[in-house]
Amino acid sequence: MRTWKPSWRWLRAGGAGALLAMVGCATGSEQFGPQVKGSSTTLSSSVSIYRDLLSPYGDWFELPEVGWVWKPYEEQVGRDFVPYASFGQWRLSDWGWTFDTDLEWGWAAFHYGRWFVTPAHGWVWWPDDEWAPSWVDWRWGDGHIGWQPQPVPGQQVRRPWTFVASSDFVSPDVSRFLVPPDQESTLVSKTQPVGERVMGRTGQWNAGPTGEEVAQVLGEPVPRTGPLAPPTGQPPLTGSSASR
Repeated sequence: MRTWKPSWRWLRAGGAGALLAMVGCATGSEQFGPQVKGSSTTLSSSVSIYRDLLSPYGDWFELPEVGWVWKPYEEQVGRDFVPYASFGQWRLSDWGWTFDTDLEWGWAAFHYGRWFVTPAHGWVWWPDDEWAPSWVDWRWGDGHIGWQPQPVPGQQVRRPWTFVASSDFVSPDVSRFLVPPDQESTLVSKTQPVGERVMGRTGQWNAGPTGEEVAQVLGEPVPRTGPLAPPTGQPPLTGSSASR
């Protein structure tokens, strides 16, 4: 396994704006960063820019078959870090559920690429260049909501389901309410796939349960994001979808 260490980190302060300046990308909401353009995750592609932007927050290393991946530093996120659960809250956008977080690298790792688990390293992130509200699939039923990161294209990698009681789904720092992992298989059998699958430029993302479904369980409106740029490959909305 090869590891990668950057020789410069001046982009740290610039964040997403520095990425825009370097690759000349069109951007949506500043909260969620730019929509990176590229066609692969090779070192020669624009996706390699992630390496310098994310290096202050974690390690890059190469895995057989999968290629280069990134893992956030344990001293920053803790040993029990779970993507799309730790340090954030699910909110409804015009394009589906999106994970709202204050993590400085959240604009990248929760809107591009895929998360999966390795025996040696735990959760790691595989970079990609297509933006979406979130790259997860959803399950619903038996009083629970579950989500699972979508697979790395062409790879069979472990992607555990994360479940919470439906009433806790939109709670801040939803990781406080996660169902223990040993109940995963039971809840998978008691829940059903949910959510509209939407074709992007190269992949399909899942909008998740509708706002009405979740609001009915909560007994109150769901938290929403501000306006977002369209996901990569999607046209602008022609009307309001606030009821989703």
